[in-house]
Amino acid sequence: MNLASQTLVKRANAATRARHFGKAGRLLEEAMKQDPSDINLRLQYAMNRLSVKDFLGSADTFHRLHIEYPDDQRFWQGCAASYMNLGIFDVAEQFLKKIVAENPKDYDAWLTLCNCAGASARHTDTLFYAMQALELRPRDPRSHNNLGCALLAVQQYKDALLSFETSITLDPKNLDALSNIATIYSLTGNTSQALEIYKNCLSLAGENSGFADTTRYRMSFDFLRLGQLKDGWSSYDFGFKPLDSRSRGPKRTFSVPKWDGRTLEHEVLLVWREQGLGDELLFFGALKDVERRVKKLIIECDARLVRALQRSFPRAVVRAEQVANLANLPPMVLDMDFHIPAGSLMSLFRNSIDDFRRTEAYIRPDPERVTEFRRRLAMLPNRRKLGISWRSGKLSAERNSSYTSLSDWEAVLRLPDVDIINLQYGDCSDELDNVRKHFGVTIHQWDDLDLKGDLEGVFALAHCLDHVVSVTTAPSVMAAAVGTPTSVLMPRSSWTLFGTDEYLIFPRMTPYICEYSEPMRDRIPAMAAGVQAALGTGT
Repeated sequence: MNLASQTLVKRANAATRARHFGKAGRLLEEAMKQDPSDINLRLQYAMNRLSVKDFLGSADTFHRLHIEYPDDQRFWQGCAASYMNLGIFDVAEQFLKKIVAENPKDYDAWLTLCNCAGASARHTDTLFYAMQALELRPRDPRSHNNLGCALLAVQQYKDALLSFETSITLDPKNLDALSNIATIYSLTGNTSQALEIYKNCLSLAGENSGFADTTRYRMSFDFLRLGQLKDGWSSYDFGFKPLDSRSRGPKRTFSVPKWDGRTLEHEVLLVWREQGLGDELLFFGALKDVERRVKKLIIECDARLVRALQRSFPRAVVRAEQVANLANLPPMVLDMDFHIPAGSLMSLFRNSIDDFRRTEAYIRPDPERVTEFRRRLAMLPNRRKLGISWRSGKLSAERNSSYTSLSDWEAVLRLPDVDIINLQYGDCSDELDNVRKHFGVTIHQWDDLDLKGDLEGVFALAHCLDHVVSVTTAPSVMAAAVGTPTSVLMPRSSWTLFGTDEYLIFPRMTPYICEYSEPMRDRIPAMAAGVQAALGTGT
């Protein structure tokens, strides 16, 4: 290290001791310009980026160091921490596996591996990693809390509760375990009790801790389940803080302020997508309200939605989300004055039950595709056309209780004078063959329609149907977004009911609500009767 860079590093170290981390980072950047090959200087800069939560910067620096020095375990650790904080759990897990392969007794690495696998909903791996940590430190309260989280993910509530209680016995101040007990109460219908535990956690944690932010986010769903919308959305805005699979994402940072709902005549607002496709479409239902206040609007969405949203919001600029590629970190387009994640629109426009009454179908399907699907559907023998989707394309032990198998839908499949149309994306050919063989029912589909990739086609097809039946999957939201009457199976625990027996987010969606511990399939006969009445068939 030359003299100039040594001087800059000394100043950076002094700034770090004074907790002026931003200044320290700028000084280290200058030092690296003086001596760009110094490995320890680059490592210090990467650690500085971690300390200021510039995880893109730390990931880039650590990964470059790892490529140059692949056997240096310091860079494995840094890459794992950076990617974990970015929510890129599969990459973080690769580095953590290298760490435990080299040192199988690295307890903290096993704990973090458990978190990574859990965030990716790979529950067998999660349980394995949790057991490895427990074997290393059976009296560490974190081991039992970790195992409880793994059991909670596969809905083993009694066993999970025992693990969390064991953790609290070993450490009465273990707030993570206490918060997880509240989660179990939430999932089993004890919403008010869950909120009391969360409030107790907040009083014990202190207002400014990261744990408090995570707790506030978890509380949001209980507030929303009770219909306390203002408190719910206020707490929901903490959702980008946690790193688990239930947090909001992607975790983006902007140099422009978050929009507060003010009227914008000249400034440009960016509304950006978050979560999966279903949540994205749910939150974008507030874009009509945004247009009433903002003249210049950019919408960033799933690439598959660009054409449909551009047609539906012609005054806006619609583009695929601009999330930096970590391999080479291309610059993002900074052409906005304000930004807001789509989910945060709820706190501006949906603070009471009455606010949902003005929600309307907002997706305009491609007219040419609509004409084509009307032609195809007209060739089928029956007058009424019913779409069906029965599960997510991504199944896990945690999610399965909210979905069904196709054979559960016999009461719907046997409705008279109805053609059944497949909206289920992914490979379901065996299920369709089984229904044809055992029920004598043909579920129609077209091989040239990609139900996962061609959302323009799915919107157009859904628009042409008389009704859609589904569980809470993206196809049900897509159908409702184009205004097609939709009946959906929903668990009582769903926060999107907002304490009512209605699905207020879309006016033409009718929920069939399954009470706590009631199998989803038990509500299908009632749905079949309701759909038959709505279609006016068999009379």
